[in-house]
Amino acid sequence: MPATFDGTWRIDLDRSVVWDAEAGAYVADQIGDEVIRLRIDGDVQDYEVEYGSDPVVRMGYESRYDDPEWVPYLVREVRSSSEDVEASVAAMRRRIKADSGARERHFEVGRAYGLVRTVGVDERTHYRLSKSPEDGGAQSVMMRRLSDDGDSYLASVLTVDGHVFRRRWFSRV
Repeated sequence: MPATFDGTWRIDLDRSVVWDAEAGAYVADQIGDEVIRLRIDGDVQDYEVEYGSDPVVRMGYESRYDDPEWVPYLVREVRSSSEDVEASVAAMRRRIKADSGARERHFEVGRAYGLVRTVGVDERTHYRLSKSPEDGGAQSVMMRRLSDDGDSYLASVLTVDGHVFRRRWFSRV
């Protein structure tokens, strides 16, 4: 079977890290769980993620590789065991270092988390470019690189200044 991103993936928290500016070092990623479903049909990528453990934020987009059109990366659902979902989301934003500055992100149902474009390089490599839905400013660039055996991939996320601030490893489910 040829290596492909098509399928379901789960984060490997033992290998995933995020840059902590205060510590000046990479630290363990505190997202909790993350499950990604990628469906590739020709040059179209249908992406959906269940992000976090509590709350769980379900987001997604559909994009055509190398299409110049920006598509919304929409927050589709937020589930929490807490009655105060807003407080639960705020705590998650702090935990994943997405609560302020250039890495600030919002998790509101129906709201675009970002606007994205995807670039296909080869069967094992693609990029996702992201910009702010509010002002159109650059947010990040992510590269996904599939392992030789197709059983795992590394997603490296760069800031607009080119600093790798998140490295997440995923294993095929």
